[in-house]
Amino acid sequence: MSNKILNTSPFESSESVHTPISPLVATAEEEKFRLLVESVRDYGIFLIDKKGFIESWNIGAERIKGYQADEIIGKHFSIFYTSEDKIRRHPQFELEIAEKIGKYEEEGWRVRKDGTRFWSNIVITALRDKTGALVGFAKVTRDLTERKNAEEKLKLSEERARKMFESVKDYAMITLNCDGTIATWNEGARRIKGYETKEIIGKHFSVFYPETDIQMGKCEYGLNEAIETGRFEDDGWQVRKDGTRFWASVIITAIRDNDGSIIAFSQVTRDMTERKRTDDLLRMSYANLEKRIDERTNQLMSTNIKLQEAIQVRDEFLSIASHELRTPLTPLKLQVQRLLKSIHHKTLHSMSEKSLEKIISGCDTSISRLSSLIDNLLDVSRINMGKLNLNIEKFDLKEMASELLDRYRLEIRNSETDVTLTVKDPIWGNFDRLRIEQVFTNLLTNALKYGERKPVRIEIYEENGCAHFTFHDRGLGIPPKDLERVFERFERLHAEDTVGGLGLGLYITRQIIEAHGGTINAESSKEWGTLFKVKIPLNHLEP
Repeated sequence: MSNKILNTSPFESSESVHTPISPLVATAEEEKFRLLVESVRDYGIFLIDKKGFIESWNIGAERIKGYQADEIIGKHFSIFYTSEDKIRRHPQFELEIAEKIGKYEEEGWRVRKDGTRFWSNIVITALRDKTGALVGFAKVTRDLTERKNAEEKLKLSEERARKMFESVKDYAMITLNCDGTIATWNEGARRIKGYETKEIIGKHFSVFYPETDIQMGKCEYGLNEAIETGRFEDDGWQVRKDGTRFWASVIITAIRDNDGSIIAFSQVTRDMTERKRTDDLLRMSYANLEKRIDERTNQLMSTNIKLQEAIQVRDEFLSIASHELRTPLTPLKLQVQRLLKSIHHKTLHSMSEKSLEKIISGCDTSISRLSSLIDNLLDVSRINMGKLNLNIEKFDLKEMASELLDRYRLEIRNSETDVTLTVKDPIWGNFDRLRIEQVFTNLLTNALKYGERKPVRIEIYEENGCAHFTFHDRGLGIPPKDLERVFERFERLHAEDTVGGLGLGLYITRQIIEAHGGTINAESSKEWGTLFKVKIPLNHLEP
């Protein structure tokens, strides 16, 4: 006998190791049989010596139990048993029975290498030599876990169905044959659908459905869905024996045998007519209430927003206008007071012509600024009321731009700014001349105001049937987040003590351009200043 290493009891440790006896030289037929056994994949087939130690191993055993041959041969076969079976010495019991009667067979839980359990069918056969002496055992194992699970599920499903069928009276519970004919009928079905058992058994369950549903194939669809997914649920109208309709909640469940084949269907129906009527009324009432609440809420929100905007506009206007209107009034008042004082003291004749011209020029500047502020406010009012009327005429933009630069020569000189106009050829189009001049003037004065005495470049050109203006100054620049806001009312992006104004110029400019069917946008950077781009169709409007 070969050497063994084992504990006092071979069943107390699954890690015991046994060196198997060297096999005798096999005959050719025995070799074929050995190769056959080793190649079987669906059954674990292996030899055990008289003590229970494993002597051989096949592919099927490796697939089912998870052990490679070199790591399991020599170990005791009790390694495949649960701890409970080991404690009650069940592996030894199996060998004893097999030795006594020649064979032992059972089904039970076994343990894989990774610790997971599987439901197994095992057959242990005693092996004897020609003299009848026991030489070992052959063990065949089959994994029946899937079948076991299916049986348990079917058993549980049948038990639940039986209890439900017997105890529930508020549900119509019936079973259907595979062709959809009715096989069983309960009291709940009689109460809800109106048929007695003897008059409904054997009829097709489509008798409960409206004709339109039957024509649409709803009955067949329900059975097919139950076959594919195991369950079909539906809410809809069904028909009683007396022809009246009721709103039904229906569940169809496929019933399968141990092999997974469909053997029947269960159908559970509940009368939900009253609940549907209540739900419909509640849903309608809720929808109407929700609609009224939404409408009222939107009205209140819209009104509130308009009020807040009006208050904000009013406050902004009062704050800005009071400051801006006061700004030209103060020097105007001082200049007028100086003239009145000279007249009062009869010293007017002693003033030089240059001094008098300076005073009158200052008054004119202040009056012009006041006039401009008032014009802007009037324009905003017209825009808000939709009364920005345009007087369209055909004229040359090149000629207009040159004339305006000549008109603002003094302001340009006083701003100490180099202004360059580039326009190659005459550009004729249909525009409101006064309004386009206003656009040009607003963008020019804006560039002078924020340009910090740096060069201003103006370019006008024609492209694709549109006139394009660009005004580029190299001044303060506009932060990217504020580029869109510059075209809003009362927007002034620099501190009021730095640059004055109502913040209406660019707002009015955009409204005029859009009224002509055009667009305006701004680009800006601290490095190269601000660039305004205007695009207006040449013939969008007719004179």
